[in-house]
Amino acid sequence: MLATRLWRARRRLSAVLLLATGLSLMAAPVAADPRGDVNKAKQALQNAQSYAHAADSALGAARAALAAANAQLAALEQRIAVLDARVAADSATYRQVQAEVNADKARLSAYLRHTYESGGSEAALVYIVSANDIAGAIQRKVQIDSIATASQNLVARIHREADRAAKTLADDNESRAQLATAEAQARTTRVLVAVQEQQVQQVATAAHQQATAAKSALNQANAALAAWLLAAQQKGTIFSCIPGPTFTVDTCLTLPSGETAAKIDSFLQGTAMAGLGDSFMRAEQTLHVSARYFVAHAILESAWGASAIAQDKHNLFGFNADDRNPYQDATTFSSFDACIQYVAQFVAVNYLSPNGRYYHGPTLRGMNVKYASDPNWATKIASIADTLP
Repeated sequence: MLATRLWRARRRLSAVLLLATGLSLMAAPVAADPRGDVNKAKQALQNAQSYAHAADSALGAARAALAAANAQLAALEQRIAVLDARVAADSATYRQVQAEVNADKARLSAYLRHTYESGGSEAALVYIVSANDIAGAIQRKVQIDSIATASQNLVARIHREADRAAKTLADDNESRAQLATAEAQARTTRVLVAVQEQQVQQVATAAHQQATAAKSALNQANAALAAWLLAAQQKGTIFSCIPGPTFTVDTCLTLPSGETAAKIDSFLQGTAMAGLGDSFMRAEQTLHVSARYFVAHAILESAWGASAIAQDKHNLFGFNADDRNPYQDATTFSSFDACIQYVAQFVAVNYLSPNGRYYHGPTLRGMNVKYASDPNWATKIASIADTLP
């Protein structure tokens, strides 16, 4: 398990090191043209945050591996301490057995010496024959046999106890040697993991620094965009659409979004906007206002239809809600559908039509010139719209 964690940590470390190499390219100063700079800075921030997240994941894995290495080492040390206590106890037992074996040997030696001094087998025969009768002789024979059996049992017990004590102590010493090797390996592993953890920590720190730099670059790009929007408002600049695979502030809002009522309903289920897929698609089909944009617009302005203006006035877009008194000035509609159709027509006529009073191009960037006081309004809606399925 620890080896697997170490392997994963090393893989994540290598990946993060490669990713971090490219981060320096993302923190480069923004170019002079703010139209593309905001999107580039935003993408750079997303990449930097992604790399920082990957670095954090690798750091978490490295720290987990280090914790596992520490736990394994602590467990080995505890097992060694327990085994040391067992070896000490078994050594004491072995010494006690040896003492008993020596005592048994002494008793056996004394018995054999006594038997020899008494005449050995001849003395035993004389002892049996000198009995007064047959019964006495038989009893004396049984006594002599019992003594011989006891002697044999004593010898056998001496060997068994000595062998058992020696084997127990040998097994303990072998286990102790194996644990000592495992402990040495665990200490080396712990040092290796600690070094890797330090490396990943350095990469994670660098990744977060790059993410901070990317965020600063995005703020600069947004500031430049705000200034440019103000100049565009004064000069009447028209922003053209820029096609691409993702939804951006330059996506054309008058083209079909590719959404369906069913897809929108599935996305909005469980929210206060549930069931409005048909309303948004009808606005797209009849008024040529992108449903993808319009759903994102409603989500931003009404907090998924849960805001007080949305709930009390069926106003999903904060329509006519000025900055001074938004709730009181917001328009009241009879239903969410009525709100969607009315605001879609207002946007189509005034912001997305070349003859519209506030027309600066059929894009969120063009709408942002006159629609909202927040210079980042278009970027926020594009970010939300890009997440729609």
